[in-house]
Formats: sequence, structure tokens, C-alpha cells
Amino acid sequence: MARVLNPKGLFNKVKNLPTRQRFVVSTIRKGDDLFETAVFAATFFFVPRHLSKPDLAMETHSQDEAWDLHHEIAARLTREYPAKLFQEYRS
Repeated sequence: MARVLNPKGLFNKVKNLPTRQRFVVSTIRKGDDLFETAVFAATFFFVPRHLSKPDLAMETHSQDEAWDLHHEIAARLTREYPAKLFQEYRS
């Protein structure tokens, strides 16, 4: 059974434990078979600092893949250094 993404998208508030930085992880539907997962640096109140410039943005072509990527990034961002994680996903 396929999971249905909320029409408004999926997001998580994440506080990185090693650096104490705050991030927002967001997944949106960009088309019928196109999804984008983005990570934004956030303020103390988890408001994204720059909506037009995410720290990381990745596109996927299935909803299940987007869902899994979103949760994997949110979990890893909690415990790993952000710069190293972003570099890994960019390459």
C-alpha cells in the first residue's frame, strides 16, 4: 500500500546535538512524479533563515523514496555534523 503525502507537504524541526544548530527538513510535491526534500538553517524558533537558499535540496521521483529520504536526513541531522552530511549528499 502506498503512503499518501499530505497535500501541503512533510516537515520536521531538527536540533543538531553536536553543534546545537536548528534546521527544518521539508519535502514537497513539485509535480506528478517529482518531489523535493530540502534542509534549511533555522532560527531559535525553527523559522527558516533563507527560504530561497536551502542548505541542501534533493529531488526524487517517487513518493516512497521522498518519504524515506526525508526521514533519513532528519534522523542523521540530529546526531551528525551538518557540513559533513550535506557534503555526502551533494556528491
